[in-house]
Amino acid sequence: MLGRLEMTIDECIDAYLTLSDQIFKKKAHRVTIRGKIQGRFDSKRLEEAIKEVMRNRKLPENTLLKSAGNGVCRV
Repeated sequence: MLGRLEMTIDECIDAYLTLSDQIFKKKAHRVTIRGKIQGRFDSKRLEEAIKEVMRNRKLPENTLLKSAGNGVCRV
């Protein structure tokens, strides 16, 4: 967020707090019937939350987060 989206530290903190509230919700069951452990977050919610951050930054939802050239911030 700092480098690619050129967000300030305060903006990153606010975005992370919003993301974490949406993504890391406690699931009812942590272990499946077959004994497999479920993930601690919902990948669909993560995708939607990241797309929301992109929209808030006035960028297309599918913008690549890997910078192709020399960015302003070296991260």
